[in-house]
Amino acid sequence: MKAAILEQPGVLKVKEIEIPTIKSDEVLLKVQVASICNATDNHIYHGDFDGYHDFYPQILGHEVAGEVVELGSDVKDIRLGEIIALYTPRGAFTEFTVVRPTDDLWVRVPESIPVRIRSLVEMFHGAYVSAVHPAQIKPHETVLIVGQGPLGLTATATAKLTAHKVLTVDVHDFRVRKSLEIGADVSYNRSVMTTEDIVAAVLKETDGKGADVVVMCISEDRSTERDAFDMAVKALKRKGRITGLFVDAKGIENNHRLNPRLLLRKEATFAHTLNEVYESQADELKAFQFAVDKVAEGKINFDAFVTHEIGFSELEYGLDLCVNHMNEAIKVVLYPNR
Repeated sequence: MKAAILEQPGVLKVKEIEIPTIKSDEVLLKVQVASICNATDNHIYHGDFDGYHDFYPQILGHEVAGEVVELGSDVKDIRLGEIIALYTPRGAFTEFTVVRPTDDLWVRVPESIPVRIRSLVEMFHGAYVSAVHPAQIKPHETVLIVGQGPLGLTATATAKLTAHKVLTVDVHDFRVRKSLEIGADVSYNRSVMTTEDIVAAVLKETDGKGADVVVMCISEDRSTERDAFDMAVKALKRKGRITGLFVDAKGIENNHRLNPRLLLRKEATFAHTLNEVYESQADELKAFQFAVDKVAEGKINFDAFVTHEIGFSELEYGLDLCVNHMNEAIKVVLYPNR
């Protein structure tokens, strides 16, 4: 089978390797589609994600969907022929990968969901299960989401399922427009609006109260002012809730300013941790499956996320798109047989 193997940072080669042999508690998945994680896959490719997948060689990628073609003798919860999607720590950019149902976070994908967006549902775990659902958004509330990359857009789409109003912020005009296409009620462009402009606009949208919930979905603040956290807290209502996704700890440390006094004055609450929201992995998977089913019902427009479709030979081009062409790329999907 073909696999995209990262031999060392910056050295990616497509090679023929053996199809893996599964153990009794494993499943063999024939990959239909995989997608590039804009942040993690690029960090691993460049070798600057300390302590996480910093070993070589490795098969790159973790967002994947495919058909179950072989079952271990002890596997009970999955059937042959089912389509599943998951986060895999064993590499996604390959023709076949191994799934460990008792360890991996996986979901069934209805056949009504088009192949090109099946691997994208893995993002629900980061955006919905880990951030939006724990915020416990209520139908009358207004949510402000800062950052409209793939996870931010996923947060927008899932928050819109419950919230009265969803407001978003990004520095790229393309992503501001994409946010509105996904379902945001209003989207603000930080490249043409100051912090004060955005805070004033949020207050106007909320009758002077501020957003009930803020979801931070940026790893690196790319605005001129470098004050995304301060902006978000200023736009938050008193006793509001904050949650978020932080992919790049170095980016946060080097690029975000936060005034602790402002945070304390707001009496803000940080949203519940996963352990407080989900009593078991089964509860976590139930929330994961809920979001996937909303795609099948047509309530989440994942098709709008896909901006580029590639094969193995274009993988490095796809990685470059994700970090250096943010005004034209959202999700790049890879077909192993293309």
